[in-house]
Amino acid sequence: MRIVLLLAWLPMGFATLGGWLDERRALGFTIWRGACRASGFSPTSLVRFTFELLPDAVIGALLGSLLVLVAALPARVALRGGALAAHAGCTVAMPVGLWLCASAWPWPLMLAAEAMLAAFAAASVWWFTRIRRSTYARASARGVSRIPPAALAAENFPVNNSWTSHDCN
Repeated sequence: MRIVLLLAWLPMGFATLGGWLDERRALGFTIWRGACRASGFSPTSLVRFTFELLPDAVIGALLGSLLVLVAALPARVALRGGALAAHAGCTVAMPVGLWLCASAWPWPLMLAAEAMLAAFAAASVWWFTRIRRSTYARASARGVSRIPPAALAAENFPVNNSWTSHDCN
């Protein structure tokens, strides 16, 4: 679970680093925040000003997302599900984070809120995508699939060996 949260925060961390570089280079975040507030909170203005005034932040987010994919390539199946969950967390958190950045919240509080939202979304997707084990009547251990073993299937699906041609109609 820890690796899922780290993967979910990786693109946001790179976007924050890129935003910091934009701010140091040309006051990108300060101008972006003022422009977004002046034009109103509309999706088109947020996206347009983000691409124009925060190019390093956009590149950082894309680079972080690419690193999440690269981390999942040679890994086992569990980490691949974690990478999927991390991408889902970023998909949910990044648009909300744009709205939070343009709001009047202080930037440390905004970053903490976006990190918690990304972590919650990634943990939720990770939890829902895991293979669930299910139990059956008289099973001594939990099964891996939802199909019961042959010995236990007979109680739910009685087997009679009297097949007729009317069974196919």
